Amino acid sequence: MTQEMTAYYARRAAEYERVYTGPRWQEDLAVLRPRVADFFAGRRVFEVACGTGFWTHVAAGRARAVHATDVNDDTLALARAKTYAAPVTFERRDAYAPADTAERFDAGLAGLWLSHVDLARIDVFLRAFHSHLEPGAVVQMFDERATDERPNPPTSRVDEDGNRYEMRRLQDGERFEIVKNLFDRVRLEALLHPHATSVSYRELRYFWLLEYVVA
Repeated sequence: MTQEMTAYYARRAAEYERVYTGPRWQEDLAVLRPRVADFFAGRRVFEVACGTGFWTHVAAGRARAVHATDVNDDTLALARAKTYAAPVTFERRDAYAPADTAERFDAGLAGLWLSHVDLARIDVFLRAFHSHLEPGAVVQMFDERATDERPNPPTSRVDEDGNRYEMRRLQDGERFEIVKNLFDRVRLEALLHPHATSVSYRELRYFWLLEYVVA
């Protein structure tokens, strides 16, 4: 994550979950919420880029336990303040950093994160993410997809590595430029081919949903 993106999500922490209250996503959220809860039922979950804990809370509804990580202290503070149905631990951790303890989990969650991963480092991220998981662990990822209905800001630029950027504005008017890569099924499956088996892909109205087993 770039320094500007880290600053953006730190500053946006208090207003971040407003994105889940708008009418546009409600149809997809009605599908994702129960799917996330069911997918992690009885599992020990490692979550990357947990943010304010929105999806942590959903996963913990039926999970055995969740270890949620994020690089931002501001978002982690909000996540820690919530009440969860299962035991949840939090850690400040760079998503690109491999595991540095022996603990491994049997499930992984990356919600609304892959679109922010630097394309030049996406294999680094996947190796780091999977280093926290047992062989044969199940993984669930989901994020926004390219669609004509998506009214978010247009592309502001594309860098030499192919990363797409968008300008974002906070409520106070402060502006940030963030990485926002939009993937389709072909691209996702190509990225995961060296790392995964039994890949399942589904398109919702605004989101893609990917589930797989770690190779």
